[in-house]
Amino acid sequence: METSDGLFFDVKGLLHPPDRIVAYLRYYPNNRGTRLRDGIRYVKVYDLPSRRRLLWKKWRHYLYHDEVQGRELQGVSRGNVLNLHQPQQRLMTLLHSRQKDVLEATAVRLVEVLAHESGLPLTSFGISGSLLVDLHGARSDIDIIAYGAWAARRIHRTLFGLLEEGEPFRRYRTGDLKRLHMRRGLRDAIRFTDFIMQERRKVFQGRFLGHDYFVRCVKKWHEVTERYGDARYRPMGQCKISAQVLDDAESLLTPCTYLLKRVRVLAGVASCKPREIVSFRGRFAEQARKGESVLARGRLEAVQSRGSEYFRLVVGEGRTDMLRTTGQP
Repeated sequence: METSDGLFFDVKGLLHPPDRIVAYLRYYPNNRGTRLRDGIRYVKVYDLPSRRRLLWKKWRHYLYHDEVQGRELQGVSRGNVLNLHQPQQRLMTLLHSRQKDVLEATAVRLVEVLAHESGLPLTSFGISGSLLVDLHGARSDIDIIAYGAWAARRIHRTLFGLLEEGEPFRRYRTGDLKRLHMRRGLRDAIRFTDFIMQERRKVFQGRFLGHDYFVRCVKKWHEVTERYGDARYRPMGQCKISAQVLDDAESLLTPCTYLLKRVRVLAGVASCKPREIVSFRGRFAEQARKGESVLARGRLEAVQSRGSEYFRLVVGEGRTDMLRTTGQP
């Protein structure tokens, strides 16, 4: 999303208030920036605390208290939206362009291979990230969007097979994962040895023709059953748990959900056992499988919906948040 004052935001989640779109700052204009678009230099900001600090200092009107979420969020009022950049439209534009640079051509080729091998139409895909808004560099990641829960399962199986075959796809190696661990700032969240074990089995990330790729799968709109305000959320502090995954049906999606059983609260309110783990960040997709034991740390929330209350654990927003497997079924 591009705003009227020249900022670019990542849209987050599927539920938005009537007057705003929940989104987090990603690029802002600055003469020291290394990204160039229409003659303007931009800086990319990655971690969530840095995004908030920048907004608090310079663009405070993008911080607001969300009554449904019960906490401060970043969001763009609809009057400040200059342009909504659509991943599917960007893909179609690049497919028909005769002036693609190397990264753009590689991204298109990646989508074409996935579509052909999975049997899905090109309309099931989009291009996101820096390529979406023409703020990419030669070494930028290729961010792919896939639409639909059924498509997510097809693509997951397809990528597993393609990675087993080898080039032009390959899994991340130790050096790639070390770079990823540092870039995500996970030193305080998870040991590198545990990170390696967790990430090596993923297929939504890897290398294609020498470029990093990441595939994010989201629901189609008709698959979204909850509406903004149907449930209300109340933050209840930090929590650490051990549990077993009861259901992983939405583990390939963003946001992703893991239903739990045999929950033990290791730190936090012992009587408030979350029945699910949720993350709005793509890197927590395909993190655990049904039957596996997990260890998780994040923000505990009380969820009030249809006259009842339960608890969930949200991971991916705090510096020490983590979700990792500790045992097989």
